[in-house]
Amino acid sequence: MLAQEIRIRGEPTADPQKCRFVLEAEVLSRSPVSFDRDSDTSKAPLAAKLLALPYIAGVSISGSAVTLTGDNVESWPAIGKEIGGVIREQIKTGEPAVEEEVMDIGDADLFTQVNLLIKNDVNPSIAAHGGVITLHSVNDGKAFVTMGGGCQGCSASSITLKQGVESYIVAKVDGVNEIVDMTDHSEGENPYYTQPIPQAGQTGGGCGCSSGGQSSGGSCSTDAGPSQGGGGGCGCH
Repeated sequence: MLAQEIRIRGEPTADPQKCRFVLEAEVLSRSPVSFDRDSDTSKAPLAAKLLALPYIAGVSISGSAVTLTGDNVESWPAIGKEIGGVIREQIKTGEPAVEEEVMDIGDADLFTQVNLLIKNDVNPSIAAHGGVITLHSVNDGKAFVTMGGGCQGCSASSITLKQGVESYIVAKVDGVNEIVDMTDHSEGENPYYTQPIPQAGQTGGGCGCSSGGQSSGGSCSTDAGPSQGGGGGCGCH
C-alpha cells in the first residue's frame, strides 16, 4: 500500500493535550515505546520527526497507533493534517518507524510464532469487519496484544479474543497459554458498546469481529476531504 493511500484516523482522548492517531493497517511498533523531547530518538525516526514539530512534547507508539502529547495545543483539527503528512512521509521512506532493538518483545522465538499466526490467519479474518490485533510482547507464557479498529471499545471483543484468538493460538504454539488484552477500550469508536451480541444469522452492532457489524463513531481521517466519521474526532483531515 502506498503511503499516500494509508488512512489515518484521529481520535480525541479525555486529556485535551493528547490525541491518538490510528493507522488502518500499518504496524509502526510491535511493543509500546514512548519518547519526549529529551529522549534519544536516533533509532526511532518517526518520533524524531514528530518531536521536531514545535507543538508536540511527547510521542507514544504502540502497534498501529501514535498518541501525541501537545505543548499547549489549542486545536488538534488545525494541525492534524500536518501530523498525518509526517507519519505518511516516514512510511514512504520504507524504513521502520522504530528499530527492533528499541522494542522489548520478550521471548523472540515465541513472539515470531504468535506474530505470524496473527498476521497470516487472525487479522485477515477480523479485517473484513474493521478489526485488527497487534502483538506487543510474549513473556511467561502470555502474549500481550492490543485490539484496534472496530474491535476497540466493543463489548464483544473479549469473546473474540478469548474464545477465538486465544484458543487458536494456544493450540498452535507450545509455550503460550494465555492472550492478554492491553487495549484501552474507553478510547474506541464505540467505547463500552453494550448492544447484545446478535445470534447466528443476525447482524448488528459491536466491532463486527463476532457479530458481522461495523461500528461507526466520532473518528476522522487525516486524508484531504470531508471526514467520514459520524462525530467530532480530532478533525485531522
